[in-house]
Amino acid sequence: MTATPDYDAVIIGAGHNGLVTANYLAKAGQRVLVLEARDLVGGACVTEELIPGSKWSSCAFIAGLLRPEIIAELELARFGLDLYQGDALSFSLFRDGTSFTMWKETDRTLRELEKISKNDAQAFLDFGVRLQRFAGLVTPYLLSPPPQRSEVFAAFEAAGEQTLFDEFTLLSVRDLLDRYFEDERLKSMLTFFGMVSIFGGPSTPGTAYTYGHHSWGEFNGNFGQFGLARGGMGAISEALAAGARHHGATIRTSTPVDTVIVERGAATGVRLVDGTVVTAARVISNADPKRSLLKLIEPGVLGAKLIRDVENIDTRGSMARIHLLIDELPQYLPFPDAAEGPQHHGHQLLGPSREAFEEAYEAQRRGTFPSTFVIEAVTQSVTDDSLAPAGLHTMTLGIQQLPSELTGTTWAAEKEKWADLVLEDLFIYAPNLREHILDRVVITPDDLDHEYLITDGNIFHGSMMLDQLFGARPLPELANYRTPVRNYYLCGSGTHPGGGVMGANGHNAAKAVLADASGTAAPVRPATAAGGRKAPWQQRVVGGLMSTRPGRWVGYRAARQPALRKVTAYAARVR
Repeated sequence: MTATPDYDAVIIGAGHNGLVTANYLAKAGQRVLVLEARDLVGGACVTEELIPGSKWSSCAFIAGLLRPEIIAELELARFGLDLYQGDALSFSLFRDGTSFTMWKETDRTLRELEKISKNDAQAFLDFGVRLQRFAGLVTPYLLSPPPQRSEVFAAFEAAGEQTLFDEFTLLSVRDLLDRYFEDERLKSMLTFFGMVSIFGGPSTPGTAYTYGHHSWGEFNGNFGQFGLARGGMGAISEALAAGARHHGATIRTSTPVDTVIVERGAATGVRLVDGTVVTAARVISNADPKRSLLKLIEPGVLGAKLIRDVENIDTRGSMARIHLLIDELPQYLPFPDAAEGPQHHGHQLLGPSREAFEEAYEAQRRGTFPSTFVIEAVTQSVTDDSLAPAGLHTMTLGIQQLPSELTGTTWAAEKEKWADLVLEDLFIYAPNLREHILDRVVITPDDLDHEYLITDGNIFHGSMMLDQLFGARPLPELANYRTPVRNYYLCGSGTHPGGGVMGANGHNAAKAVLADASGTAAPVRPATAAGGRKAPWQQRVVGGLMSTRPGRWVGYRAARQPALRKVTAYAARVR
């Protein structure tokens, strides 16, 4: 390519990772064009007016993984991002009618757990400390090139934490939770968080890594917490888009890309669906690896072995959403009325049962539906009145462990009947809603594939099992965000460090692009990365304290005291 290209970088897809990449490239002085097929930015991190007058977070609806470094470096608050929490993080309603609330304050949560099991209250703190230790060893790899799995294991080994690595990467969710907890209700509630976008069940080996993946989640410096984005999850994408434009990037929506143009083994631009050609020095795809390499690259460009390997990337494991417009909040069974309360403020989990999760996996394998559903829900309009008119509320239901394709039928044919089945389960826990649903919109795995352009409806763009993690994500030959096509890169959730609204993938891809553009060496992790990196002082103190029986006794009693909140708030500020 001898003529000056139209842009230094063209990014295919305005999902949150593509927008993060656009920000870093534009800040570095690159001429950046982002091309989005849909009529709004965000990909699966989007707020949509699905029913006139009301808005929902269509796909992702919880904010907890977005890296604080990215929030700060890209000044997302300056561009309108407002993340917040209700007083309750989550509310779980079990099949026997009992319930459990997880508060944002550790002491309140522990005292709530004591009503279920004093042993499990202590175990919950132990589990959290171990998970935080896992995060401390893995977090240094997030905003850096993907490490080899052997390197990650060596870091745990050097820290004397081989058992910790095994627990949170190799075990099944069932075996892991059985090591820590006694009460079946608590184990069932915690199992849900290991079933997000997986093809498997509680007994599937390796599913425990879902906890490891979410271990680095935090909110305002508080480990293990999450929140909501005011205006819905699309507010994250809108802030990223505003920042990218501020730095000079151009974003075009309703502009689908047909093909990446490859000349003499290098990407030189893209051809749009309307036939327009846009030239670029580099092309970065925010799409999943399968779509990026099997659909956007013309036949004959990639070798047969690589094509087979890409086809074999595990993208099984999908989910669905049912968005409801309601004129009365759910009156959950333990409550005397439908008045607003903490049970409506955060994540709501209805009917968790380990056996239900196992049955869901068996149905997933068969391409059918289970006899009952575990439902997650969010009623964000309770805490954000910009989402619905006065007197109305938005409610989102989520179902995990769904097959991408159904046996003997299609999602299009079963969509509304399936939604009816889910609602019947909802009415068990909130009977009043049977008379208070005004309208609904259903998003199935098929919709995620065809409308949101996510292969097989897998929102993580690929399995989060160890065989597709770190330096093997999505494949060893596609790690480091580069592809065999020169100047063609991947930046989506199918790359390291994986799925979720995190932004790390886009950050790391941008660093790889800038290194190649400048002719400098690829970015590397500092020598003090995992293994040699000290955990924050408060984590070291707590970890040491909790490693002994007397320390666990003292630590638990300290953790359940409200006075600890001030210490925690201070530690979050100074770490």
